[in-house]
Amino acid sequence: MVSNVNFPGLTSLFTSASSGGFDFTSLYASQATTSVSVGGVATALAQAEKNETSQLASIAKQADVKRDIERYTKVVKDAKTLDDVLDDPIARKVFMTANGLKDQINNIGLAKRALNSDGSAGTAAAQLSAYNNAWVEAVKAWPTKTLGVEILKTGDAIKTITDDFVAEKRLDMLDQQMPGLGTAILFKTVAKNLDTPVKILGSALGREVVTTALAIPKQVAIQSLEAQSKAITQRMDPKKLQSDIYVDRLVQRYLINLNGGTGGVTA
Repeated sequence: MVSNVNFPGLTSLFTSASSGGFDFTSLYASQATTSVSVGGVATALAQAEKNETSQLASIAKQADVKRDIERYTKVVKDAKTLDDVLDDPIARKVFMTANGLKDQINNIGLAKRALNSDGSAGTAAAQLSAYNNAWVEAVKAWPTKTLGVEILKTGDAIKTITDDFVAEKRLDMLDQQMPGLGTAILFKTVAKNLDTPVKILGSALGREVVTTALAIPKQVAIQSLEAQSKAITQRMDPKKLQSDIYVDRLVQRYLINLNGGTGGVTA
């Protein structure tokens, strides 16, 4: 098993983790050859954050979003089990999208096994968390296995789910404006929790943003966890994610690489 990885020729955004430094100048080094400018990326991020409230209000008023929320509310109130919610296509879409699982909406059987568990070791949710920790987060937030579907029927629960659904729809809208913009905005809200390479790698969101920003090839995923962690720590100190300035520069680099920078993603 490989215990070390090396990526010769890659321009690192970060200085050695041992120094804890952040080479801001490298952010601008390849600006002339990117398809998006540093200024354009910074402006897009700033506008997205500034207009969050109005964007959420606008999306909540959209006819299709209102219909989905009304359907979810009705199904949840009538449901006797979580499976009743997951069996309804619209209710399933709202619930899973709100919990960061929209890419698994069509995996109904898998969703039932995972979301009906308690997330403990060996359960489907725990096993799937190696790829997307949202599975475990969902069952911890909505422990229907122990509390039943009734936990989803309260006014607060319905509001939380539907508000999160609208928030995810907003992120989709941002991604349409600039690929990865919604992902970058979401990453900024959770970055402080990703203070180790293992936490970064265990988060689908963290893995996507960090590896893309650092120009680490996607093939690193076939390496050992130790090798993947080293690939990250050689380029950054995860504890620096506690700094808002650091995170802002990181997501800028993510967007630049994703949209055609010279340090872009290796498919």
